[in-house]
Amino acid sequence: MGRPRATSGATGQDDGPDRDPGWVARMRGRLIDWYERGHRELPWRAERDPYRILVSETMLVQTTVAAVVPYYERFLARFPTVADLAAADEATVLKAWEGLGYYRRARQLHAAARAIVEGHGGVVPGDVEALRALPGVGRYIAGAVVSFAFDRPAPIVEANTQRVLARWLAWGADLKTTASQARLWRAAERLVPPERPGVFNQAFMELGAVVCTPKNPSCLVCPVAADCLARARGLQDTLPVVADRAAPLEVAEACALVVREGRILVVQRGPVGLWGGFWEFPTIHLSGADPAGRSFGDAVDLAEGVRRLTGVEARVGPAVKTVRFGVTKHRVTLSAHGAEGIGGDPTPGPGLARVAWEGPEALADRPFGKAGRQLLAWLRAGGLGRADGRG
Repeated sequence: MGRPRATSGATGQDDGPDRDPGWVARMRGRLIDWYERGHRELPWRAERDPYRILVSETMLVQTTVAAVVPYYERFLARFPTVADLAAADEATVLKAWEGLGYYRRARQLHAAARAIVEGHGGVVPGDVEALRALPGVGRYIAGAVVSFAFDRPAPIVEANTQRVLARWLAWGADLKTTASQARLWRAAERLVPPERPGVFNQAFMELGAVVCTPKNPSCLVCPVAADCLARARGLQDTLPVVADRAAPLEVAEACALVVREGRILVVQRGPVGLWGGFWEFPTIHLSGADPAGRSFGDAVDLAEGVRRLTGVEARVGPAVKTVRFGVTKHRVTLSAHGAEGIGGDPTPGPGLARVAWEGPEALADRPFGKAGRQLLAWLRAGGLGRADGRG
């Protein structure tokens, strides 16, 4: 007997249960009933403030709920209104976001707040098109804000709901393709009800998060299993189809922990680029891809790199600490070397906005990337005494 087949993913194909009004009505009703019988209590779910929903949905992009909750609460304690966020400087915003990753989201949220203050009188707009005109607000975030804050029907397709839709429709094409995304958005548009769209969309995402999970979906307790085509065809464990990710690109970098008179040399990157506005220790690119633009275009040793970046002459010792981390599609190995400052005046070099000698305690309020935070923690734990290149 042949294996059950999924729906073809041919471009433009639109045959599916979502064209049946009876199927749509059953899905809506059962999903809302299930959600109202019990769901996770999350801090943004009780909100109707569109600014707070904009913050939560921006944070939740590519990040788990568990990771977001404490950041959401701290961020709103620091910036309780859209005007507060708009008035803040970027460094303060990045520091409040520090550790959550994908820092472009923080910059875009900050820019969106300023656009709301300048273009909308400080009031978050309530229609999808006006929201999508804001920096960093795509179709999903706009739909979430409109449905959750204003209870207006707007479809949502994100990591959880696209998986749910692919199973409901038995959609067998790669989810990353343009045709697949268009098909799933059409289904979401048909499914979102004119009444209580916010509750439906919350239920939709909740189902994907706790029942229709990426692996081993809990079909036996799913409120809509009877109308799921993947379940009917035995495809729930093989759908959705997502093309394998490419292997990460290996990168090697080196930084200098330059010490002089109890202070350490730090630099702030300029406003553009992957780590724009962040502080770090003077860092050069050694090999592989160059995600942060740290190459000088010619091969230099770390001491020469420190001089070009900061104007400071340093006696560089061996590596004293190695940090490995991922960023975008890269896997970076950063070797930190102890060093001693022996001359020169701090002067920002290529790609830098500031250079400074600072005591470790003064760095607590500066935004650092993941590697920088790990090195700071190591220094505060006693590494500083060993990071001067003299053993």
